[in-house]
Amino acid sequence: MVQTGLNILRMHVSQGALHNSKERAHLPRRYPGTRVKLVDDIKIWLDDVDDPHRILWLEGSTGFGKSVIAESIASRCYEEGRLLGAFFVSDQIDETTIPATIAHQIEQNSRLRPSSSSIIGHAVESNPLVFGLDMATQVETLIVEPLECLSAEMRDGISPVLVILDGLDGLTDKYSQRQVIEAFSKAVMRAQHQIPIKLLLCSRAQHAIQSAFMAPQIAPLLRTISLETDYPADEDIRTFLVDEFREFRRTHPSPHIFPSIWPTESAIDDIVEQASGRFAYASAVLDYVRDENADPIRRLSIAHGPFTSRHNDPGKGSKISIFGFVPYEAV
Repeated sequence: MVQTGLNILRMHVSQGALHNSKERAHLPRRYPGTRVKLVDDIKIWLDDVDDPHRILWLEGSTGFGKSVIAESIASRCYEEGRLLGAFFVSDQIDETTIPATIAHQIEQNSRLRPSSSSIIGHAVESNPLVFGLDMATQVETLIVEPLECLSAEMRDGISPVLVILDGLDGLTDKYSQRQVIEAFSKAVMRAQHQIPIKLLLCSRAQHAIQSAFMAPQIAPLLRTISLETDYPADEDIRTFLVDEFREFRRTHPSPHIFPSIWPTESAIDDIVEQASGRFAYASAVLDYVRDENADPIRRLSIAHGPFTSRHNDPGKGSKISIFGFVPYEAV
């Protein structure tokens, strides 16, 4: 009976949304030595059982590294056995599978098995059509009620555990965004006096999401971190660029083509300024300059030169253009 329920559950799990899925293996990871203060502060928030803010909203525009930070936190908590579940939204992922995917991870948690397997398996076996019901009912049936049954195991010497939902702004519509926020916030509220669960949500600051967080039952539990204003990234981006350019020059098949000082400090300064806190922009510049079929010296001079929003792409398919900052190509 239990195994039947678990087999049904697994049919509704989006494996590609897991933090360690093979579909996500090629995506950027946090560069060593960067965003240290931010990650440490999130860890302090997670560890503080007395902090009334049980929901943390990490917000920022495209390219500021929300998903990279979320993945870094997920990996650390996973290693510590404190990741209750994570879901990374993408265009290829069915968002209706969020509750089942989180429930699967709870069932798999080594600190909660075998009780978690039995409880969640029975929950699905008792209501195998739950996956066709609304978000609130799925979260209640697959996550909240099983966690209440597991409260003894979770309160017995365990540090706060974490659920991560990344990319809320990528959900289909405003209604879906509100549904997810309300359902998982309710789960945290239900659990706050029994189970040490915290919720990390990552997204752009869209109106519908902001509005959902302003609900009177959610707002008191919410802490917000803005990647654009609260944790400036210029020095981290500088470190990233200097290290990567140094390695590129060291491993280049024709190192003699480079000037004695390359890149110059002013070139790095220009790229850092143009990035405006966006690691993804700095990464795009590196990819553009390191194209094996192009002249890196010329491309670097273009990358930190004057910018325009016109569609004269410096390199076909160049990621630089995705942020609307396309350098003039020298004639």
